[in-house]
Amino acid sequence: MSSEVRLARRDELDAIVRALTDAGFGPYVGRLVRYPWEQPSGAVIVAPGRRRKIHGAACCASFGATGWIGALGVVPRHRDRGIGSALTDAAVAWLRDAGATSVLLYATDEGRPIYERAGFASGGRARAWRGSVSFDQLDRVRPLRPGDRAALRAVDRNATAEGREAMLDAIDPLRGYASERDGRLSGYLLESPWGAGPAVLADDPQSGIDLLAAARGAASHQSVLTLPDANAAAVGALQRWGYTAVNHAERMCLGPPPAWRPERVFGMFNLFWG
Repeated sequence: MSSEVRLARRDELDAIVRALTDAGFGPYVGRLVRYPWEQPSGAVIVAPGRRRKIHGAACCASFGATGWIGALGVVPRHRDRGIGSALTDAAVAWLRDAGATSVLLYATDEGRPIYERAGFASGGRARAWRGSVSFDQLDRVRPLRPGDRAALRAVDRNATAEGREAMLDAIDPLRGYASERDGRLSGYLLESPWGAGPAVLADDPQSGIDLLAAARGAASHQSVLTLPDANAAAVGALQRWGYTAVNHAERMCLGPPPAWRPERVFGMFNLFWG
């Protein structure tokens, strides 16, 4: 790891959150950092400065053969010094050491050139959508149950082509909804402690739309939903309901891209872990 960057120390969380807030991340960045900070499958890498200041940070989440870089940011006054590239290289190295053959991230327009220089290739755009919470439709979904975990993992793997059990199992208790088809779980809406909105994945468009309707009617989700542009059914539903796209990011991959199914992703945990 470069001398400019290192793994974070246990007493640096507050300084990391301040740095990432200064770097332009929203009010939920403290929650986003909690996953890699608290879980053994995660890591936080920092670019330290003087007087216990942090000039930049990057978060890593390992899912075995795949790994994600998220919340990579540099304080504005310390940009254009190579810190972003150093953090990227260190995060890739950490994830490679953890077993990742494919490293993924969502890039802003500003950060995308850094990742392209590191060899990342584009794989489709995602957007965050915001709308009103004036609709409630729960008749075609039911609350998640503890016994749903195995089926939930299967739906997740079929959509993402990743083994995200470490993250899914860390969410306890399960809070959200399930859709069913022919007596089996066909989709899930799962509240996450590490993001602004719920994760919604489904095997078919109708299950996904039913779950989106449930998400739209739940004020606790603050009516922010993030999903790939390639999910035409979900994008069309949000547009009919009057949602507005508020930001976007480009999915990028270093290494073989997973054979994911974006049409099955109706809501991501966030733009950091997919």
